Amino acid sequence: MQIDNPKISPKSQGIMVGFPPPADKRVTTSNCYQPENMGWGIQNPSRLFPSARISRGIEPISPLPWGDMLALESLPVDTGDGQTLSMQEVLCRTGVDAMLVMHRGKVVYEAYFGDMDASTVHSMYSCTKSVVGLLAETLIHDGMLDETKPASAYVPELRMSPVGSATLRELQDMRASFMFSDKPKVPGQVQVDYIMGLGFIPRPSDYTGPNGVYELLSAARPMGEHGGSFRYDNGSTDALGWILRKTTGQSLDALISSLIWSHLGAERDASISIDAGGTEWAAAGMSAILRDFARLGETLRCFGAFNGRQILPEAAYRSIRQGGDREAFGDGGGSNTAGGSYRSQLWFYHDRHDSFACRGQYGQRLWIAPNAETVVAQFAVDPTLSAMEPLRLAGFQTIADALLERVS
Repeated sequence: MQIDNPKISPKSQGIMVGFPPPADKRVTTSNCYQPENMGWGIQNPSRLFPSARISRGIEPISPLPWGDMLALESLPVDTGDGQTLSMQEVLCRTGVDAMLVMHRGKVVYEAYFGDMDASTVHSMYSCTKSVVGLLAETLIHDGMLDETKPASAYVPELRMSPVGSATLRELQDMRASFMFSDKPKVPGQVQVDYIMGLGFIPRPSDYTGPNGVYELLSAARPMGEHGGSFRYDNGSTDALGWILRKTTGQSLDALISSLIWSHLGAERDASISIDAGGTEWAAAGMSAILRDFARLGETLRCFGAFNGRQILPEAAYRSIRQGGDREAFGDGGGSNTAGGSYRSQLWFYHDRHDSFACRGQYGQRLWIAPNAETVVAQFAVDPTLSAMEPLRLAGFQTIADALLERVS
């Protein structure tokens, strides 16, 4: 349903309205990350960058049954700093574009704000990492990959790069160590030089750096020993993407379709952005509609099963659900995830709901709370990056608590 919400609509501001739109209202690859244009760009990724289709296959759409609706927007949220906000205010402050909540396999809340509707394909950003992590765990379970082997065992081109000496497990759990720039990587900030090398942000006219992910990974430089503290980095996931392609002989779009998307009973094809070298962006390139995003969340809640089949091998799922090394995670995940861990490209909170999540830049979230039998799928445009994460998480916890209370 469409909710009356003060979410700023790009269309209402004249962004990309008209044939052609006014020059000052046009969104291009050069200005799509400016705050005033970001909302349109995140909802129209394939109009800005080339992309590959992730086929939903030919199976019937799996239903998402309705349950008793939750009066979500009126729920009081304890912010943890002495304030109480309504959930509607939380949604506004965290830039939510759309949210779908499932409880015990049924939809109890679904809403779209601004220009969004149920058919809008929205960028998932780094939630793509979790899909890649699921693929890697599936191949490890099937014996096609060995998590103890270094990346170079599968990608000989990485033998001269520090990426090549990182094991699959170190890449999966973000404990590999290498760098792409002399500029220090700041937690919670975009890796500008890396994204520029991929071609997703403008390059200066005299740019002579790497062109695409293969050149970036091959040109990486040492940055200490692997296997130490948690270090969140796009390069680790992109290395996994290269390993997956080499091992299976398939592009990522084909692999995601054949192993996951075509088994979800998805409503729409998904897509994945293509970098300047013609390669799918494993770290952050996927886009999908919200309802299919929620189907993925239900798969993660239900031990890798959905739509009447075991999509992710249950043994692989249980391996993932162990969570990661909490000591290694330490402060590397930032204060917003203190006490958590990271395993197989998923974030674990170790809280009362035993929750874990897929997390993407600008507020994309798939939050799974097994102890509350709850899934929250959320798309957003939150340019504050990690600043709103405590409030966002407080909102999710409030939803789970309300659903638990309703059935107690």
